[in-house]
Amino acid sequence: MIRLSAMSRERGFTLLELMVTMVLLGLLAVTVSLVLPDSARQRLETDAQRLRTQLGLAMEQAIYRNADYGLWVGGDDYRFFRRAGETWIDPAPDSRLAPLALDRATRLQLRVNGQSIAPVADHTPQVLLLSDGQVSEFELTLSAAGVDAQPAITASFAGDLRLRDRSQP
Repeated sequence: MIRLSAMSRERGFTLLELMVTMVLLGLLAVTVSLVLPDSARQRLETDAQRLRTQLGLAMEQAIYRNADYGLWVGGDDYRFFRRAGETWIDPAPDSRLAPLALDRATRLQLRVNGQSIAPVADHTPQVLLLSDGQVSEFELTLSAAGVDAQPAITASFAGDLRLRDRSQP
């Protein structure tokens, strides 16, 4: 009769040890993914979604508050204004229409009624969001160097606001 001693028996990993190792690897992967910066394409798409959301909010506020709003677009900046008499004023600094910081690589190009609009230094709004729901027809394209995607926010005269990718047919 052959006896196996405890010393000669091969020993493997227990199920518990394997599960603990998998959990630790999963936590490490999540931590690394949160630390790594987003890709330039993701940042551009995030900027476009946030700006589209703010435009939708400005259009709703124009109707519900019975006030005209305007959008000024620069090359790498934008700002909302509210009409007060004959002048355009900034909404309150704590307003949801306060400009959000765009990624530093993001560039904005505005087309109104099919024509490119250059930024004006005096911050006169180029896009009007009227209290009766009408909107200047425009296309606002976001771009960044080295990124093939070009998200564009478009609006029709009736206030139909859409976000699409100009780089795709």
